[in-house]
Amino acid sequence: MSIAGQLAANLLRFSQQSFSPAAREQARTAIIDTLGVTLAGGAQDGAEKLRRVIVPSAATGNSRVFGTDLRLNALDAALLNGTSSHLLDYDDSNSWLHGHISVAVLPAVLALADEHALNGEAIIRAYLCGYETAVRMGKAVSPFQYRHGWHPTTTVGIFAGVAACAVLLDLTEAQTATALSICASLASGIKSNFGSQTKALVVGQAARSAVMAVQLAREGFSAGQTALEHHHGYFNVFNGSENVDPSALTERWDGTPYILDTEKSNNFKYFSCCYAILSPVDGVLALREQTGLKAEQIERIEVQVHPIRFPHINIPQPENPLAGKFSLHYCVARAFVAGTLTLEDFIDTARFADPTTQSLMHKVTLGCHDEATTHRAYVTLTTTDGRQFHQAIAGARGSSPGNPLAEGVLAQKFIDCATRVMSADDAQALYARLLQDDYR
Repeated sequence: MSIAGQLAANLLRFSQQSFSPAAREQARTAIIDTLGVTLAGGAQDGAEKLRRVIVPSAATGNSRVFGTDLRLNALDAALLNGTSSHLLDYDDSNSWLHGHISVAVLPAVLALADEHALNGEAIIRAYLCGYETAVRMGKAVSPFQYRHGWHPTTTVGIFAGVAACAVLLDLTEAQTATALSICASLASGIKSNFGSQTKALVVGQAARSAVMAVQLAREGFSAGQTALEHHHGYFNVFNGSENVDPSALTERWDGTPYILDTEKSNNFKYFSCCYAILSPVDGVLALREQTGLKAEQIERIEVQVHPIRFPHINIPQPENPLAGKFSLHYCVARAFVAGTLTLEDFIDTARFADPTTQSLMHKVTLGCHDEATTHRAYVTLTTTDGRQFHQAIAGARGSSPGNPLAEGVLAQKFIDCATRVMSADDAQALYARLLQDDYR
């Protein structure tokens, strides 16, 4: 049997289990968090531009475009919602995938759920199956893809979107294998577009492609049976045969679902910047509070991160607030000046151009440590009178069960995001519905 066939068989067997309350709760939390950032993302300039391009030629349908009154066909709704979900870079991330699982899964699932009048349990189950596939595909091909310059949220996550949609629509094993093989040719995304609206656009395109692949497979569309393992297939083209281990896909998917993994669980963001920057920001904020220092007293801020984090956050002079999401230098400086980071810090050009922030940004340096833990970071503050203060951060808040986000942080995050497109009362009512697995 081909690898796509084995993956499909394992996925559909996995989907038949009775998921535990703990697994369902993790899925619910991720879905709510993703819907919140999608609502806020839909109000951004990039989402408006994309709607101006897509909507005039888009067929109407039953699939919602969140944050608007639009209802479109599932393909275009998935594209628009998938893009909005990632425009703020405020969505969860995962170290098995080396990317963002929920935005790779949920926009496609919800577009098809609307089209087929599915809700509640069906969406939870589909999400859990997509999550499992994302982790297992990530284990098969990452971190090589991430280091090599691919964006695994899309190049790996697209298979998770297909898996979730296949379960949602109850595809057969053969249809699911075909859909996965179709997406071997649709996978795309490179890291050079980080810090631009195109990073999010490709997430939307992956969601659209996942929906299309599943719909095509239901129609009997054909694909190469060995699209993954062929010498010109996905594994060899994206990774090279020596950088792939498909065993996580082909072994039986028994044991505890990966959504309950205590080592590399979903990491929920409390600031809307690249996840690799959160640990250093935590360290800077801790030193700011401990020392009471002001920006004008700082001579230098030195940060060390894991080498895998370094390349895409080493942006000493970002061009604009959006690019600032991937600039360790901007995020650290802005956090020290303001005492926190907000959505506006990555939208408002006045905040971005703040003279104190810009001055401090040029005093930030970034290097690498030689430890194995990718979440770990070190921060050293040197003052103008020669004093030094050090802070080691094992991981950002929320990066492990032992370092959780404070109670209520994600609920407040959802309300803050949702109120960008609706009233506070409506946001509270929506949050209450989502807690009951009502996604209509």
